[in-house]
Amino acid sequence: MRRVLLIAGVAMLCATLVSWAALAWAQPSLDKAPEAPAPSAAKPPLPSPAVEPIAPLSPPAPVGPALPVAGTDQFGTVKPAPPAPASGLLIPTAAADPTTSGGLKPAVLPDPASIPPGADFPPRAPSSDDKPQVTTSSSNPTGRQEPAVSMEWVGPPVVKVGQAADFTLVVRNTCKIPVQKVLVQVKVPAGCTVASSEPKATEENGTLAWDLATLMPGQEKNLQMKMLAQAKGDVAPQAWVTFTGSTVTSFKVREPKLTIKAAVAEKVMIGEIAAFTLTVANPGDGSAEKVKIHATLSEGLEHARAPRVDFEIGDLAAGDTRSVTLICGAKTGGMQHCEVIAEAEGGLTGKDTANVDIVMPRLDLVVEGPGLRYLDRKAIYTFKVANPGDAEASNVTVSDVVPIGFKVLAASDGGRHDSSTRTVSWFLGEVAAGQTREVKLEVQAVTAGEQKHHATVAGARGLKAEVDKVTRVEGISALMVEMVDTEDPVEVGGDTAYEVRITNTGSKTETDIKLVAIVPEKEDFKDAQGPVHAHAEGKTIVFDPIEKLAPHADAILRINVKAREQGVVYFKILVTSTNLVQAVEKSESTRIYSDAPEGGK
Repeated sequence: MRRVLLIAGVAMLCATLVSWAALAWAQPSLDKAPEAPAPSAAKPPLPSPAVEPIAPLSPPAPVGPALPVAGTDQFGTVKPAPPAPASGLLIPTAAADPTTSGGLKPAVLPDPASIPPGADFPPRAPSSDDKPQVTTSSSNPTGRQEPAVSMEWVGPPVVKVGQAADFTLVVRNTCKIPVQKVLVQVKVPAGCTVASSEPKATEENGTLAWDLATLMPGQEKNLQMKMLAQAKGDVAPQAWVTFTGSTVTSFKVREPKLTIKAAVAEKVMIGEIAAFTLTVANPGDGSAEKVKIHATLSEGLEHARAPRVDFEIGDLAAGDTRSVTLICGAKTGGMQHCEVIAEAEGGLTGKDTANVDIVMPRLDLVVEGPGLRYLDRKAIYTFKVANPGDAEASNVTVSDVVPIGFKVLAASDGGRHDSSTRTVSWFLGEVAAGQTREVKLEVQAVTAGEQKHHATVAGARGLKAEVDKVTRVEGISALMVEMVDTEDPVEVGGDTAYEVRITNTGSKTETDIKLVAIVPEKEDFKDAQGPVHAHAEGKTIVFDPIEKLAPHADAILRINVKAREQGVVYFKILVTSTNLVQAVEKSESTRIYSDAPEGGK
């Protein structure tokens, strides 16, 4: 069977070759053709081939194959267009020989052996479905193209004088890309007119023009004309085409992106480390180059290169993430921040801010106690420790240096008294944020004067507060006055004495103590004894002032009198001192009697 198919194929090939040869020799070649008329100076016409009159064919055979027309590539170089086949099977025809002056050249039949396997033979003209794609590839990365347009005249080789003949100019895009701004022009020779055209052409100075705009790859346009020859001879209408070629290249567009995120612990204790994690990412699909991070710290954050710290990250591939850690010291309490900016080539930027609350404990100390205390009286002092900060205070200790005017009696909450330094101390341990703790101290005033307590509270991380509390210690101003008569009753003419004892029962030395005695009418003053001198002013006995009387000391003063007249008498004294607001008044009654009977002498 295969042998039969092979023989049939060879027979078909031979028949086709014979048909082409017969058609090629049916048109005799001309040895010489008359010269074409001289071209005009503006647009020189192409040389017109001389053709011997032959019998008209129906439908009219084409005068010749399409003449390649030059186009321009993307570099501005003029490129000749390869001849385009007519629709359907390609029938070889005589073509104008470009090497002769209007001579014809027989068509050259292709060698069947040169036909690629799978290709059409005879060759098939491209159809409307054959739309080459303008693309780039590894072999043509720049999209290089060679735009070309072919033109082909189709019409009778011989026309009669005065009779219109139909001619068609086939314009075809023979390249694989569209061509734009296609303009076809036909120079109508002298002695010939164009009765009509389809599509209608514009005419100016004997030149027809068609604006075909854009021709897609393989697309062709048929420009039809009715030509009328007015005189006998050879006529050679000239056609030319101009167009603009294009090329397409492709490249990949990638978009790198840049984001940055700063993270840190929500709260950091003052004096400790604040570690900022700076994460820069490229969520795009292109590489971010020469990435840098700039970090700006607020005043409360401490770093060797503060306030601005820079990091060189380098290139960051698409989808990559990179992190750096910025270590800072927390030196100031309150809200602190780190502002970060990431940047890369191409104007890529990203921003973020991380806030950290630098928490810190605080210690406040308040000492409550009396401002005045009398000697030998007790006093209680309360030490209140508060933490108004926003973090826990640890290792809290309270101490009080007790002044010399007080004697320590007791301390609450395990307070310890160091007698060598006169210090009482308490260890409180931890005091939470917002918490208040208190301890108490009981003392006794032993020395008059201003006594100053120096209290201190201290904790970890250098927390400390100091408070002074001053208490004025005074003695009690208290005098006790006692008076007795030595003889009671006393006989008229007899002697008796009034003894006055002044005692300082207070805790304060009394000064400027004065005694004044008033002798009753029935008694007469004799003399006075005591620590100070006394003198009589009539019935009033005035003692000189006692300058000082120490606490618990006393002074005894004695006034001696004579009973002069029978009856009951009252002896009075007045005592004053510097601190006594009101004088102390005392009186002592004495009965005076007589042994003589009443009415006797």
